[in-house]
Amino acid sequence: MRSLPFYPMMVLVLVGLGGYLGCDPNSIQLPLESVVTGARGTASSTTHYPASIPDRVANRLLIGSFNIQRLGPSKLGQPWVMEKLASVIQRFDVIALQEITSQDQTTVPQLLTYVNQGGGKYAYTISPQIGRNTYFEQYVFVYDTTRVQTGQEYSYVIQDEQDYLYREPFVGRFQTISNNPFTFRLINMHTSPSEISVELDVLADVYVNVRQYEYPEDDIILLGDLNAAPDRFQKLGTIPSVDPLIVDVPTNTRKNKTLDNILIDIQKTREFTGRAGTIDLEQMFSIDLDDTERISDHLPIWAEFSFTESTGAATAVAGALSNAFR
Repeated sequence: MRSLPFYPMMVLVLVGLGGYLGCDPNSIQLPLESVVTGARGTASSTTHYPASIPDRVANRLLIGSFNIQRLGPSKLGQPWVMEKLASVIQRFDVIALQEITSQDQTTVPQLLTYVNQGGGKYAYTISPQIGRNTYFEQYVFVYDTTRVQTGQEYSYVIQDEQDYLYREPFVGRFQTISNNPFTFRLINMHTSPSEISVELDVLADVYVNVRQYEYPEDDIILLGDLNAAPDRFQKLGTIPSVDPLIVDVPTNTRKNKTLDNILIDIQKTREFTGRAGTIDLEQMFSIDLDDTERISDHLPIWAEFSFTESTGAATAVAGALSNAFR
């Protein structure tokens, strides 16, 4: 494949975790689109925040993100906590998880045992351990296999050779199980709190790189723990028509900071229904703050989408891409 020009500040390489539609991700070099300067920090005017997450229904898709705060031996040894984490995951069709810190590779399968109690059919894709020095995490996508298709071979890690990112994002390719499937890409990210002044700018480059690489897919969804409110997104907040869906809504357990978010191109991802928000864990489980913090110091966030691809050109794209899962 012919090499394409790089953005001079950094180089991004897509590192695959398996065959990716016959391409060698290590050979792909991506150009960057220009990013317009001028922070927005506001959600679409059509975004509404219901008091609680809606139930899962046939014609709607619930996508979420949850920093589950150091999933490892301590939490695995607390069945009450694991049951609560499983209850949260069961509210979603697809959820991106951050802070899997255990080196034991049976950790996520043990979590899925709780999730699938009662006959659930959830599965997961997982990144390698990512980090620096002695601290590493894994990203995970958990999804309901009765409603969504993906696989480990359709996921990859983005690495920047200049090492601007403490934990490089994990990207997954998904589509709903439907005659007219909604196809989309999720970029799972957990920024480093001490390095967001650099990482949020680099994350803007990541978004446009993934969009270029995944073309003609138009539904690119960035989600995770960004450790910043939208008014502090810097370059990430300047990509034309790419908006945060969680604005002025606290996403930490103590409800005084907006740290987590879901970003979409509001003009292209017409499948977004206009509903997004957080899950209030205290309310969901009728527990106090101390018990809530046993689960996590973050709240799960969510956004709702149509289960089928929007009409128009995007439908033709969805039909072409659906063959990748057959």
